[in-house]
Amino acid sequence: MVKKKIDEAIRQKVMEAHANGLPMRKVAKECGVSLSSVHRIVREKGPQKVRKEMIKKEGKAERQKRIEELERRIAELEKKILDLDARKSSWRK
Repeated sequence: MVKKKIDEAIRQKVMEAHANGLPMRKVAKECGVSLSSVHRIVREKGPQKVRKEMIKKEGKAERQKRIEELERRIAELEKKILDLDARKSSWRK
């Protein structure tokens, strides 16, 4: 059986979908390639390389926006922890 060459655009689409957390079966279905092809493409490039490529493509503004969003979320969670600790200590009294 002759292997059909998968063009670079589809490979890139597969890698981006996988890097975004889409399950490999869904990636295969959406990109119109076999599950084994998705596994092979991901294995060839490796998840670390894909993530680095995506970070390079992102602009600094987008990264900064994501960082600020994560910092806000961390601050919210820290506040919740402090509130829960305060409640816990008031229950013990």
